[in-house]
Amino acid sequence: MAPSIAAKKAFFRGLDRLNEVAEVRSISTDGMTSNPRPTSGKRKRQFQSVVIPEQHQIFRGLVFFFFPNNDVSSLRRLRIQRAQDYGAFWERTWGDNVTHVIVDKGLTFQDVLKHLSLETFPADVALVDESYPSECVKFRSVLSATQTRFRVNGAAAPKPNEDLPANEPSSIGSLTVKPAKKEQHPRTPSQRSESEHGDEIPEKGMAEPPGKGPVVPEPDRERDALDDMIEEAKAVKHLPLELFDSHDEETAAEASDSDASDSSECRQPEKKMMLGKYEAADAWQQKFACMQKHDSKSNAENPNTRTIAVLQQMLDYYTRTDDHWRTIAYRKAISALRRQSKKIVTKSQALAIPGIGTRLADKIEEIVFTNRLRRLENASATSEDHILQLFLGVYGAGITQASRWLAQGYRSLEDLKTKAPLSQQQRVGVERYYDFSQRIPRREVEEHGAIVRRAVQKSDPEMQVIIGGSYRRGTLDSGDVDLIITKPEATIEQIRTLMIETVVPGLFRQGFLQASLATTSLRDGSKWHGASKLPDGRLWRRIDLLFVPDAEIGAALIYFTGNDIFNRSMRLLASKKGMRLNQRGLYTDVLRGPQRVKLTAGRLVEGREERRIFAILGVPWRPPEHRIC
Repeated sequence: MAPSIAAKKAFFRGLDRLNEVAEVRSISTDGMTSNPRPTSGKRKRQFQSVVIPEQHQIFRGLVFFFFPNNDVSSLRRLRIQRAQDYGAFWERTWGDNVTHVIVDKGLTFQDVLKHLSLETFPADVALVDESYPSECVKFRSVLSATQTRFRVNGAAAPKPNEDLPANEPSSIGSLTVKPAKKEQHPRTPSQRSESEHGDEIPEKGMAEPPGKGPVVPEPDRERDALDDMIEEAKAVKHLPLELFDSHDEETAAEASDSDASDSSECRQPEKKMMLGKYEAADAWQQKFACMQKHDSKSNAENPNTRTIAVLQQMLDYYTRTDDHWRTIAYRKAISALRRQSKKIVTKSQALAIPGIGTRLADKIEEIVFTNRLRRLENASATSEDHILQLFLGVYGAGITQASRWLAQGYRSLEDLKTKAPLSQQQRVGVERYYDFSQRIPRREVEEHGAIVRRAVQKSDPEMQVIIGGSYRRGTLDSGDVDLIITKPEATIEQIRTLMIETVVPGLFRQGFLQASLATTSLRDGSKWHGASKLPDGRLWRRIDLLFVPDAEIGAALIYFTGNDIFNRSMRLLASKKGMRLNQRGLYTDVLRGPQRVKLTAGRLVEGREERRIFAILGVPWRPPEHRIC
């Protein structure tokens, strides 16, 4: 039975209410307190300021000092911008004018004292964690900095009657209180408009917009699916991307395959099949990166090689700093440029390509006409940025750890070696920083592989050692040595036991292996990470031993050969066809629930034969040397 008109009206009223709730909830999202909008022109890419009425600028007169006090992190950059939108002044240097110190989670009170060279923290300065600004915005009031939930780890609990810091208004109640009747004033039309858009909390007794209830901040509650959807939508709005409906490895990461996520043909294969145009039905997948031949020669002949190289450096920078959304944007742009047969010179030409938005089009034009990119040069212009990039090169240190070291006052590898508490892996990474940063010539990769192969086959002649990674793609050098260990008809347990209990100890006694950095033993396989050195060599090299059962060797070869873009394209293509591809195999009949959460693992179609996985997906066989995307 068709729904009645009344039912339809109720449905759309429900959608309006959902949007209204989303508007209010977005204000309370940590680090996502307002819709970010892109700036225009060629200015530094950042979150644009949102105009907040002066009467709502709750931080006016306050001076915030963030710790770490930089905007390298995209979430911290957004927190800083929103604090400024609500009237705060961002102080770049520590001084007597600071009223609040906002500390990232994971950093301690002692870290703050050490960085600021203080024996005791000033009593007139509020010390709070990163959630403080967004909570204040949520309740439209400067909250008391003495609340336990804002306390920085290691800081002493404040006294019950401790005064608030200077310049901070009292916050006896969190919500706006209805003024006395004699103090009430009629609201202007502009004020009513602001209220209807959620910028002002309607007071009790005031008329509400037709069809809507009062919009009030919600109390503390558990995060739910709507919060995640709101945060993702707001985070992606400032990028030249279309929204994608995925949250897992197989689709979110693969959005870099530009036409796969924004081509209308991807969404219409069934329609073309109905028309009987079978060749057209396959056209939607022809633009996937895995459908094209990519080797070193074809890449060198691309007319946009220089532009791609510069954009790749920006992509590498955003990857190191864990800027997820910009990483996706740059991957999309690079993938799109690789498919162009002509050189893209102007902004208008770039904008005509799916997957490239205004900001990136500006950058492409700048690279072509100036042979440089100011944003890339500015990415590491300050001494702090240089130090951060140095720390990111330490094995075992990601952006979180590198930022923490920087905030704790360390400025060199020597500082880390002599002063910082390091894990065993990080200490090796610091001491062998130079060794690990050197590329490994192809001939040397082969020598490392030969030594391991001899040791493996001495223990079991049927065991196989395959050199993977960039070596298998035919590159002249590699960042590390990836060795895939397998055996016909063997299980992962059998391979792992032989390697960990016999082969690895023997290679240590032989003097080939120098350090064990990590060992994983998960349901998707096992890995041993370490460092090795040739008998006549002086440099330690990073080496990974990857244990793969025979039943999964085909999928593992695809996964551990790469490159990254090619693999993402393969996995996205599988997802578009209702399948799932990972390092264990190709699966079909995968059931998914809300937000594409996997409800069932699916049925294994193929895992052993690499060529057969290509054939099932309809991808022409691409030998490893043709996967350099």
